[in-house]
Amino acid sequence: LPEEGPRITGGRPRYQIGDTVSVNCTSGRSKPAAQLMWFINGDQADTSFLRGPHTIYTGREGLETSILGLEFRVKPKHFRRGDMKLKCLATIATVYWRSNEESVEGDKPQKAPVLESRETVPPSKSRADRVQAGGGCAPLMPCAPLLAACGLIAL
Repeated sequence: LPEEGPRITGGRPRYQIGDTVSVNCTSGRSKPAAQLMWFINGDQADTSFLRGPHTIYTGREGLETSILGLEFRVKPKHFRRGDMKLKCLATIATVYWRSNEESVEGDKPQKAPVLESRETVPPSKSRADRVQAGGGCAPLMPCAPLLAACGLIAL
């Protein structure tokens, strides 16, 4: 019998509707190989979502490892209270029954941030408006006389 339970690999912590889930379940080494099954939120996964199974033979003992992939596009029905549970079950006849489950969050699309703008000084009272009203300085021309003139005009 396998020394460890099935491993789930390739998953992400969050998915959005429209994303593709592509994960693998790998059994521990045994003889015979474990039979693998996928469940989504407790319901057996549709067979069209399954990739494999594949069996790998290793070592002199001829132990076998099973790999079963799960691939599907996320739909709203896959989320229950914002979570989706992916479970892999490994069995060997009636003597071995182990599972592994991952819970992933649904990523809610971010709302566009609201840009808030508040005027703190009325434009006609702003010192910047007085300077801008006098015009700008030409390149390489001293601005001090012009700024002094602008200050006198504003008074």
